[in-house]
Amino acid sequence: MRLHHLGDIDSTATTAILTGDPDRVPLLADHLGKVVRQWSQRGYVLAETEVEGQPLLVCSTGIGGPSTAIAVEELAQLGVTRFVRVGTCGSIQRHINAGHVVISTGCVRDEGTSHQYLPPEYPAVPDFFLLRAIVDAAVEDGHAPFVGPTHCKDAYYAEKPDGFPLAGQWRERWAGLRASRVLATEMEAATLFAVATARDVRAAALFVATDDTLSPERTREILCAVAASAVRGALSTDADSDTDTDTDSDGVGVGVGKKEEHL
Repeated sequence: MRLHHLGDIDSTATTAILTGDPDRVPLLADHLGKVVRQWSQRGYVLAETEVEGQPLLVCSTGIGGPSTAIAVEELAQLGVTRFVRVGTCGSIQRHINAGHVVISTGCVRDEGTSHQYLPPEYPAVPDFFLLRAIVDAAVEDGHAPFVGPTHCKDAYYAEKPDGFPLAGQWRERWAGLRASRVLATEMEAATLFAVATARDVRAAALFVATDDTLSPERTREILCAVAASAVRGALSTDADSDTDTDTDSDGVGVGVGKKEEHL
């Protein structure tokens, strides 16, 4: 299929792993399964890998919301119905350290792209069933994830706003987010959740907290491990109930609350 930005993609995969850095795509694809083919177009890098006999796409999004929206839109056109972002984040809470795993239950929408898909009062949240499956897989695999709300922004260097005209506002913002128990900050998940909601597909996101103390090699190692958990969780969900259905495989109505256990 010819996609406007991603190019000619010939794949029947219904699940995609999204990651910001294009250099991570071959690494993750090779770790997750047997790489079948690869594509590169306009800065996007994709690979199809075979996992448990099923095709899986790994796709780079670049940094930020606009390029993420394009990737999700075009992969949805291709037939992908489950999206999981696997990337890095900056910790907001002092008890979350470099190397810890964070899974988002929803985003503070401090960016622009999601607002072009959903009104401001509408939450940017992952699909409950995909989220639950990924949390379960991460816990079973020993990653001890921190699960809760995360923050999404457009300005990477707002984390260290010294010299910004709005430095004082950003310091107050970070203090408020910390007091509100927001776990971490990154730049793509709000867009992913918003586009998924608008296009009626499933999405979830998990991150590895990083800072200058975590080596690139160790970061890649953890990303590969959590990506494997994410794929296992995603593939455990019922593909037949990805869209246009009222219940999941457990008989839980879509949109109907179900009490979650504390991890």
